[in-house]
Amino acid sequence: MTLKIVVLSDLHIVGDGELTHSLDTADRLRRSVAGINARHADADFCVLAGDLADLGKADAYIRLKGILADLTIPCHITLGNHDDRPVFLEVFGPDYAATTGCVDKAIDLKGYRVILLDSSEPGIHAGVLTDAQYGWLEEQLEEAFDKPVIVIMHHHANPLQTLVDRIILRDGARLANTLATHPDIRQVIAGHVHYTSTAIWRGIPFTTMAGNHYNVTIPMNGSPIAELDGPAQMAVILADADQTLVHFDNYVDASSVIVTR
Repeated sequence: MTLKIVVLSDLHIVGDGELTHSLDTADRLRRSVAGINARHADADFCVLAGDLADLGKADAYIRLKGILADLTIPCHITLGNHDDRPVFLEVFGPDYAATTGCVDKAIDLKGYRVILLDSSEPGIHAGVLTDAQYGWLEEQLEEAFDKPVIVIMHHHANPLQTLVDRIILRDGARLANTLATHPDIRQVIAGHVHYTSTAIWRGIPFTTMAGNHYNVTIPMNGSPIAELDGPAQMAVILADADQTLVHFDNYVDASSVIVTR
């Protein structure tokens, strides 16, 4: 019995007729939905891992709802730093908020618990988890002590040793310590940084994925950062008793330089 999850991140949807960083993110998202319907219609569900809207505006969330109407598998959502939680909840409905007040969720399926964490904090680009969220997370982990767990959130928690660590999840060590109370954390998957990475940090597997927006060259050693028009990428998780596997499916497979900074 295999759990299959498709993860999309960094959608950065804008209003009708608008572009962001010269890209038509709505068109790119439509291509991802078409790709999911064509290649991953057997997935159990899809997760949108934050930065749904580029500027957190209502018209972008309304446009997003229209695009998602074509998706043939269930969809779960959490938020990132470009999102506006009150505006999102106004458009998508208050039921998306957990008891934490944030867009958190736990999903039990095929022997796994999948936990979505809303790491958005108004007014900043770094990530934050509140005390209420940590309390809720502890409860979710304790309840699922006998199950493997996958965590999906927007911000990266493990240091990537690049410039993106300026906007990392604040106090990521607290998250790692909390997750370490569970015996079987299979993956912590994030977007946010616009490139792909994998790590074992404090004994836990951490992964970042490129998303629907621009990609970047890895900003190490003070080198310039080039923004690229691709790939636009979804993560495809295949999880069973023996392993938790992450594939990367590029639905826009290009890498022309947009700008170097």
